[in-house]
Amino acid sequence: MTLPATLRICSFAGVSLLALALPASATIRLEPHRATYQLSLDAGKPAKNVNAAEGTIVYELRGNACDGYSVQLRQSTDLETEGGRMSSAITTATWEDGEGNAYRFRVENTVNDDRPEEADGVAERKDGRLIVKATKPEAGTIELAKGVLLPTQHMIRVLDAAAQGDSVLEAPVYDGSPDARKIYDTLSVIGRPLTGGTGLEKSASDGDLAARPRYPVVISYYERGSGDQTPDYTISFDLYDNGVSRALKLDYGDFALRGTLTSYEALPQENCSK
Repeated sequence: MTLPATLRICSFAGVSLLALALPASATIRLEPHRATYQLSLDAGKPAKNVNAAEGTIVYELRGNACDGYSVQLRQSTDLETEGGRMSSAITTATWEDGEGNAYRFRVENTVNDDRPEEADGVAERKDGRLIVKATKPEAGTIELAKGVLLPTQHMIRVLDAAAQGDSVLEAPVYDGSPDARKIYDTLSVIGRPLTGGTGLEKSASDGDLAARPRYPVVISYYERGSGDQTPDYTISFDLYDNGVSRALKLDYGDFALRGTLTSYEALPQENCSK
């Protein structure tokens, strides 16, 4: 079995391609927060060559539409495979302006204590196109097609589509990983809103999440230009209207991981007139 190049959670998380030019709804407000998820092997999906899995994801979002959004993510995953134990450690640090026109990213992925794979660079939107200046894994300038969304921009589009009752959204997304070059074509399927319910984690049933609507979301990621009709991976989760997620499922094809929300903390919110 080959370990996926990046065992990661994408920025959770933009309506049809026709709607990409439309601004996101002004009513969408992402809440700065820190969330921790406990990972385990999804028993509901047959796993090829993977016997057990464990790990954690710590996701932290700060900022607002005025100052931009910063995201820090740490994911550690241990797999028990037919060939032995395999460990992956991923850290990402990104900043994205509130209009989705500027982006900074740094990604580091280490497998079994080998030399880390790194991606580092900045992106700026000019005449609708994203111009990426990468320093790692190799220096260079990449010009991306028009209409490509950045991660937080994509999450806001998903929330906006959900609020408008749209059930399907297609959008190309760029987040800098794993090599500062790839664009993923994404297909999001959004379910009807849910509130309350039984069987929720304590972190989701107490406090300010308890009364919030949440949307079941499934996002499939396809590497652009590959011609493959099978997604590279699929992420499922419940997405609250403030950008917090629970009940994660990361499906890599040969196996899937479940992510249970074990802690959630709202972080200070700065005033923003947007």
